[in-house]
Formats: sequence, structure tokens, C-alpha cells
Amino acid sequence: MTENITESFIDQARKLNDQRLTAVQDIAAAVQARVDAEQALKDAQAAERKAFKDAERKGWTKTELDKLRPSKRRRTTLKDTAGTNANTAAVHHSTGQQQPTD
Repeated sequence: MTENITESFIDQARKLNDQRLTAVQDIAAAVQARVDAEQALKDAQAAERKAFKDAERKGWTKTELDKLRPSKRRRTTLKDTAGTNANTAAVHHSTGQQQPTD
């Protein structure tokens, strides 16, 4: 009887450990994908710089190339919707208005 309890305990522990290992493998795959993407970006940026330098050597001026160069996108910050919702709720509460439901 003691053997069954021991085996059951070990089986439960293995199942939990397998679940944890799967989660860590997912993290490792995501990190690897990010690192690969960052390296690909660095490689593409180096190739772009080289192509622009080569174009200058072939007669293009910096001014002409700057007009052709794609503009960098500006990142917009996302508004904190949770904070906005909390502030809206506080205003509705303090004014006695009912809070709209979604």
C-alpha cells in the first residue's frame, strides 16, 4: 500500500514538472525568435547602410538619397486604458452619474 502512495505522489510531481517544463520551453522559443529577429534587423540595417554608401560612390548625392530614404516611423504610446477607465469611473461616482456599461 505504501508503494502505491509513493508512485502516485511521484506521478503527480512528474505531471506538474512536465507542465512547468512546457511553459519554459515556450518562453525559450519566444526569446529565441526575438533574438533572431533582432539579429535580422541588424543585418538588414547594415545592408541598407552599405547600399546607400554604394549609391553615393556611383554618383548619387546625400541630398538625393535622403529624399529617397524611407522616413522612420514614430512610435506612438498607447494610452493607459485601465487608468482612463478608473478615472472615468471615479468621475461618474463622484457626480452621482451611473457608469456606462460595455
